[in-house]
Amino acid sequence: MHFSLLLFLSIVSLATSQMIRQCGCGEIEQCLGSATGGFMKCADQCQNHVAAMGANYPALRQCMLQKEPAITRAANCQKSNLQNACSRSGGGMVRKRYPETLKLAAFTEVNSILQRSGIQAEAKAFLSVGKKFATCVMKCMDRGSTGNCYKKLGCGLDLPPDSILVQSTKQCAINSGFDTAGVRQLCNCVAGTGVRNLAPLCNRITIS
Repeated sequence: MHFSLLLFLSIVSLATSQMIRQCGCGEIEQCLGSATGGFMKCADQCQNHVAAMGANYPALRQCMLQKEPAITRAANCQKSNLQNACSRSGGGMVRKRYPETLKLAAFTEVNSILQRSGIQAEAKAFLSVGKKFATCVMKCMDRGSTGNCYKKLGCGLDLPPDSILVQSTKQCAINSGFDTAGVRQLCNCVAGTGVRNLAPLCNRITIS
């Protein structure tokens, strides 16, 4: 759940169909820089969603923090992929994007991964909680400094279609350590925090 969430949140805030001013590369740096800290603060505020599954949140938080180096690598990878999405010279216009369509594409891909792993039905309850947690975090970030930073800019990025954006984000995550082994390790860590009935599914997850 967490391995793609931070990357997704960093992009979705800018993927918000009218034409709007293209963001300058320099002006978005501050917003992107605040995303990591903003995510953890919002995760703390939304912890009731994962606590409902029986998780000890401080322990689960440590599972997420252990993955910060991999998250940073994945974020830098995707930032490199999207280096031409912002304007270096100014004056460009881009089509306004809507976060809900990107959110739908992301959850569709998660469903596909679970289906290919053969655990879609068994993981349904966990996916439902994951969606609630992700939605809570996104709303929190939108209300906080990260969301306000983007809103003040009043601009957008020249992003590829949502499905391509999700696939490139996933590939960056895989290359950064969120491959099958990495995701299984994170899943087992989360299961160890007290999440009921998760452990039997962890070693069946296949990232492809």
